[in-house]
Amino acid sequence: MRVKLKKNYYKFYYLLLCFVVFAIPFKLNYGNLTLIIATVFSVIFISKKEIIKFKPLIFYFPLIFFCITIISSLTSKNVFAGLKRTDLEFLPIMIVILLLSKRITKNMIKQLFFVFYLSTAFFTLILILISVYNIYSGNSSGTFHNFTSPYDQHPVYFAIYISISLCYLLIYQKTLIFKGHLIFKIVTIFILVYGLVLSASKAVLFFNFIIFFLYVFMRYEKIKERLIGLSLLLIFFVFVSNNTLIKDRFTNGLTLSSQVLDFTPTDDFSEKKIFSYDEKKNISDLELRYIFSKIAIFHIYNDHKIVFGYGQGDVQNYLDYYFYSYNLAPNWYDGYNIHNQYLHILITYGIFVLIMFLWYIGFSLYIAIINRNYLYLFFILICSFVFLFEVILVRNKGIIFFYFFNTLFLTHYLDFENSNIRNKRYTKLSWWF
Repeated sequence: MRVKLKKNYYKFYYLLLCFVVFAIPFKLNYGNLTLIIATVFSVIFISKKEIIKFKPLIFYFPLIFFCITIISSLTSKNVFAGLKRTDLEFLPIMIVILLLSKRITKNMIKQLFFVFYLSTAFFTLILILISVYNIYSGNSSGTFHNFTSPYDQHPVYFAIYISISLCYLLIYQKTLIFKGHLIFKIVTIFILVYGLVLSASKAVLFFNFIIFFLYVFMRYEKIKERLIGLSLLLIFFVFVSNNTLIKDRFTNGLTLSSQVLDFTPTDDFSEKKIFSYDEKKNISDLELRYIFSKIAIFHIYNDHKIVFGYGQGDVQNYLDYYFYSYNLAPNWYDGYNIHNQYLHILITYGIFVLIMFLWYIGFSLYIAIINRNYLYLFFILICSFVFLFEVILVRNKGIIFFYFFNTLFLTHYLDFENSNIRNKRYTKLSWWF
């Protein structure tokens, strides 16, 4: 049996990767199960030669970060709370082991994204049908958290899945995959776009509108084609802005009052801003993130924690304490994270870990740019942008999605046996892969 598996290792390996990718938009337990099975299989049949050739420090980032989280937890006052999270931080290490056990080819990446696109379209269709049923039955609004709740997924994550799938369609619209299947493609685009609207993520919708606006001008040179593209974007914008299901979420969520702009954190309780019930009730999403950011930046500096942070086990206790001091808790925002991935890393682990994380993002961006891989570039940019408004890398799905696809690209482009980023021929790869 073992001999047969060795002979057919590549087929099994590719099939397991497809299962991992297919399960990303689905429920958490299925996604974890596929990842565990695939990783165990890779460990059993791992090739030392495949591991040795990957020398760049970037592949050690998940391991280094995991060690940092262990140290941060052990040095926290609440050690147990910190160690509870370390199982999530081990997921990126599993992903690296999985993807370094076999050389990732250009064709494999294309096929995996095709599987991801089909999976996202399929599960989005199911969510749309459930949402329509709930809306007409009066059970829920069918948008944002209510839209993705059947899969227990955060709507922002799902909006990113859809965005990546749409980008994939635009890049590979002339490949053999869709030759003779124009109707199927149009139907899936409609499903994905409508699912993106129902996800109602302001940040993701804004990013998509800007990127696809630029895409129209970069991709099409003829005025007629540009007008058609801009007209479609305009129709989409009008549809979103006038959709009664999500209109209130956008109009109420983007306000920024002068009163909030004047908010100044302090440690002097006689001068602290005490938010009233009405003020808390009317805080918009944008205002909340502004308030959280000011609180985090002021207090981490004032507490002299900017070098090592508050610690993984203590950070939430500190945040809750400061939320209480401004009357933003209890029963309001206690237990909330800071809603900014970069600030979260800063207040949890300190400035040096934040610099390391920014280096990881920056290097990934560099690899995408020098290879002119626009799908990878879109992936890095949308994740980096959403990091400004959400803490994605504290949830299981967010960690698996980000590290899996980022490592997938990196293992292909940093395969030192077949290419070298310092070699001139390396910059002459195709526009896509």
